[in-house]
Amino acid sequence: MASSDHRSISPLTVFGLLVGGGFIVASLLFILSGKDAALDPRLGNVVSGLTIIGCFMGIKKYRDDRLGGVISYGQAFGAGLRVLLLAALLYAVYTYFLYARAPDLLERYREVSAIMMKEIYGNTPFGAATAEMSKAITPGMVAFGEFLRDMVFGMFFLLVVAAILRRTTARTHPSNPAA
Repeated sequence: MASSDHRSISPLTVFGLLVGGGFIVASLLFILSGKDAALDPRLGNVVSGLTIIGCFMGIKKYRDDRLGGVISYGQAFGAGLRVLLLAALLYAVYTYFLYARAPDLLERYREVSAIMMKEIYGNTPFGAATAEMSKAITPGMVAFGEFLRDMVFGMFFLLVVAAILRRTTARTHPSNPAA
């Protein structure tokens, strides 16, 4: 199909699915390798890297293929938000089913949460209360937390990526003098 045919799947959808799929693959690799995936900062770093790369590539492809090489900051940010929203939603659904079907993983998440709350708040009444509340964490809470984390951190990255990719005039390739 021609690149101007808007009936084809948007590059933003493709990259949203690829980034979300990358999140899932990274999570599964952590789990299958025996690493503790519950609140592991290394997994968060991998997810952040996939977010930056996927949003950059998705926005660039969208700009070049669908918008003739021109995109405003707002359009770039909005395009990246579409990639991010789809990826975060896909990962949240996966996370929900993962923790719903793996009670040992959910229990480990609760334990790590309680330890973190005790480390952050110490032996205060609030620390004890939050550690106790972590016992009530459900798969839905974990999924919603992952969705929010991915969206918030992703939006910070998008602020920079959109600024890098915005372009007010179309570029012509030096080997194409007719353009």
